[in-house]
Amino acid sequence: MISTMWQTIYNKANNQTTREEINELLSSLEEERCNLSDEEITVKVGCFIPSQSCEGAADGYLELLAAISPFRTNITQNLLIIALQPIYYMGFEEIESLCQYIAAVAKDGRYLNNDQQKVLSDLATKKTLIESAFTTMLQFEKTYQ
Repeated sequence: MISTMWQTIYNKANNQTTREEINELLSSLEEERCNLSDEEITVKVGCFIPSQSCEGAADGYLELLAAISPFRTNITQNLLIIALQPIYYMGFEEIESLCQYIAAVAKDGRYLNNDQQKVLSDLATKKTLIESAFTTMLQFEKTYQ
């Protein structure tokens, strides 16, 4: 099932999530009425295109991670894998630079509230998690591209 989930995400051109669907997802999580599975949430986020630019996409995915993770902590790594792809496309490959990028978004994120800034600030210090997610993302890049 995991490979099917990632295959769906990497073929998102045929199955894009809309902004309205993302807004509904966030509302349902906040209101504790979300009945989607962790995989369904991961696919919804992964099939969303927050921006056509790598920087905008990276920031958008990190902002979604910060908004969703407090409600579904067990999918933080999956959401991080999604967010790392456009960061990688911008040329960031060293774990320290990935951590610095996440910390910068935590500090300067346009749409983040204080709690979401804290989520990303904390995430930026978790080098082992970031390294694991980055390694997985690279494997998916080779498998599905």
